[in-house]
Amino acid sequence: MALKKLAAVSGDTNAAVLAERLRVSAILESAEGRKNPELATELALRTALDVESARAILARAPAANPYLAAMDREGPIGLSVATADFTNDPKAERLKEIAGSVAAHNAAKGYAKPKAEG
Repeated sequence: MALKKLAAVSGDTNAAVLAERLRVSAILESAEGRKNPELATELALRTALDVESARAILARAPAANPYLAAMDREGPIGLSVATADFTNDPKAERLKEIAGSVAAHNAAKGYAKPKAEG
């Protein structure tokens, strides 16, 4: 494969290319663009909108992922900590006590065989 020699471009062309790249990256990397990357890509690459106009459109558009929008609205929920503690449940302890009493009563009356404790 032979390498092509790139055509020399003027300083004005380089400045225009740089300005366009900066416009595209400003739209795609904005907070509004991260909420809806698909729409941000369309606005950055397929329109000639300036950054402020594109960001205004993206700000009014719904987020691409409703979960991310909810997380932005509600904030982190801390899933690393337990949400409920069921280790000290008085109702569960009472139900276990009643089950033991019923089993002992049934065994004493001959309704059921006593379970071997293990």
